[in-house]
Amino acid sequence: MAEKTKYDIKLKYCPNCGESLLKAGSLLNEYWISEDTAYFCWCGECSWRGEIIEVTRVTGPELVTS
Repeated sequence: MAEKTKYDIKLKYCPNCGESLLKAGSLLNEYWISEDTAYFCWCGECSWRGEIIEVTRVTGPELVTS
């Protein structure tokens, strides 16, 4: 059985190039906005940067069909 680390981060790979964000030279910062978990990422391999938000609930309108 694999040993769990103290901090279990769900996001581990760059959404642009697929390189690990846990490598030295990359940045991965987890924070919270109300009930949602947000990640600020910067990939040291391809220089992609952005925020990814894991939402707990989405409310959308009902689509009308003709």
